[in-house]
Amino acid sequence: MRGQCIQTCINRALRVNTAGGLYYSEPMSSQTTSRRSYVNWFLLSLFFAYQYLLRGYPGIFTSEIRGTFRVDATRYSDLGAWCMFAYSLLQIPFGMLLDRIGVRRVVLTAFALCLLGQYTFTHAQTFETALCGRLLLGIGATPGYMSALKLVVDSFTEKSCGLFIGLTGAFGNISLALCEPRLKAVGLAHDDWRFPALYLNVAGILIFIACVFLLRPEKLVPNKTSSAEPSMKNGFWKNVIGVALNYKVYLYALLIIGTNILAAILVDLWGKSFLNAKYHLSEQEAINTVQWIQIGRLAANIILPLMFAETRLLRGIRISCASLVFIFSFLIYGPQILSENILRFLLFGVGFFGNADVLIFTLGAKLSTPQTSGMIISWINSVSMFGEPVLQKWIGVALDKHWSGLSDADGLRIYRAFDYECAMSVMLKVVCVCFVIACLMRNKKQTA
Repeated sequence: MRGQCIQTCINRALRVNTAGGLYYSEPMSSQTTSRRSYVNWFLLSLFFAYQYLLRGYPGIFTSEIRGTFRVDATRYSDLGAWCMFAYSLLQIPFGMLLDRIGVRRVVLTAFALCLLGQYTFTHAQTFETALCGRLLLGIGATPGYMSALKLVVDSFTEKSCGLFIGLTGAFGNISLALCEPRLKAVGLAHDDWRFPALYLNVAGILIFIACVFLLRPEKLVPNKTSSAEPSMKNGFWKNVIGVALNYKVYLYALLIIGTNILAAILVDLWGKSFLNAKYHLSEQEAINTVQWIQIGRLAANIILPLMFAETRLLRGIRISCASLVFIFSFLIYGPQILSENILRFLLFGVGFFGNADVLIFTLGAKLSTPQTSGMIISWINSVSMFGEPVLQKWIGVALDKHWSGLSDADGLRIYRAFDYECAMSVMLKVVCVCFVIACLMRNKKQTA
């Protein structure tokens, strides 16, 4: 009896469109995308790009902000930690809110919190006030990505779904690539890290006003077969249980950890030091080389959805995982003498195939209905994001475990190429597991 109840919950949450006179019961591929959907997607993508840039703002002016508040590196890192803590912790609650009360109200409230948080941070006179601003920003930034993905999943055809998920991610990459050097130049010209924030605040207010007037809910056709189904109000918590109990949600999150999260770890933490230790690149050469991961990500946002659309999603994920297995194996165990061009090509491949999360989110969309898409996206995103600090810590522990005992004049540990090879093998093991999982998965036809 219990097994039947659980299966019913999963079916209602992931297979059946609930009633309430809101949605078609037709498959997504049979729908057409309205002009309103394109406008909504563009506005939500602008919001995602804007909050993406705000989250990275302290990284542009690290030394200047530390000098203003007179804090050490450990204390300064709280600016990022508080923001990301709120961002990660609230993924699932915001996903539930998107499904419950709709995209418009959630996004407008979150956008206002972003503006308030950034204003508080850039006008803070004490470090504690700056931390409060970053906390508000983290809360407001939480639905940035998932709101755009929910709109794409609910309103776009299955054929174009993957492409627009990729384009949404590209908005964030492009905003940081274009705006970061310009903001830095303006800050240096005025000798004030707060001054560039004025431009961001004005831009944010303009986007917010556009969202107020132009972001509108879809005019969806009533469900003709809704009379026999439970109402949305009565079925909400059953949907929540169904999403939480579906094992595929966790498999997709693991696949994202084995692709996108591994690429992010190389960019954010271990890539530069690994290239310096094994391939003897200078610090600046290592920084420039690692940036090719970001270039690969940007290209993949558009190319991967076009190459592996609709029924070829699993094939694309398998090819991406297999390619990452080869690239990581070559980087870790290959020769220590490689030209910069070859290293750039390999790291471009890490970014390109590591961005297979575009395909994975599209595959996850096949599990959802308009009543559960926000929860499924947020659940996958939240579980996968948890993997980044775990793997970062795991690699650090492995480095210390294989440390040879060498230290510099200040007592800091020096890690050799062999130490990094042993530690980075953790990443290779993870992507191998993901490749096996992708090979064992099978496509099943979605039923309404």
